[in-house]
Amino acid sequence: DGLLLSGAKFSEKVMVLSAHARGEIQKVDGWRIGAPLIFSRLWEETGCKAAIEEALKGRRFSFDLERAVFLAVLHRLVVSGSDRSADHWKTNYRIEGAEKLQLHHAYRAMGFLGKPLPESQQDRKPGAVPLAPRCRKDVVEEALFERRRHLYTSLSMAFFDTTTFYFEGHGGQSIGKRGFSKDHRPDLPQMVAGVVMDQEGRPICCEMWPGTTSDVTTLL
Repeated sequence: DGLLLSGAKFSEKVMVLSAHARGEIQKVDGWRIGAPLIFSRLWEETGCKAAIEEALKGRRFSFDLERAVFLAVLHRLVVSGSDRSADHWKTNYRIEGAEKLQLHHAYRAMGFLGKPLPESQQDRKPGAVPLAPRCRKDVVEEALFERRRHLYTSLSMAFFDTTTFYFEGHGGQSIGKRGFSKDHRPDLPQMVAGVVMDQEGRPICCEMWPGTTSDVTTLL
């Protein structure tokens, strides 16, 4: 032991760990800042922050809903996972405005985005297939699309794809249905998610349907 301790002075890492074990080093908190800094800038430059704040006009919440949405997006970009997972994950990151956010705030934020708009704002078109109601998240998507448009913008081609997500436990009581599973889990309730992208690979809109919805129906 004496020989090892005498040799430790040649290793800065061992000296620090040994001092920490003896309680000679004061514990300090540390946060990761890289991802929040980068994606906060992109969040603003792409107009996501402004679009959500515009959708929030005239509504009051006891928490910062825009920050709750950003936290959910940031978590999925870095590691992906549930809102519950994000609530624990954020403690290791310095995310401006997210310090006081709690798990139920994330649920309320997702509920806000997914809430259907009044009938007067549904914009029913003749011949359209009303598979899903127009929600607040659609308002955000439309605002982002308008932000990118300019005099020479053309949407000459669009790409559309769907996938399935299955639920375990008690999840998916409302939208979860058993259908053709692309995850090879036909025994579990699932939902179908689709996304439309332009010719430059930028997302235009996304939608969710019950798990029994066929791809042909979603395309229509």
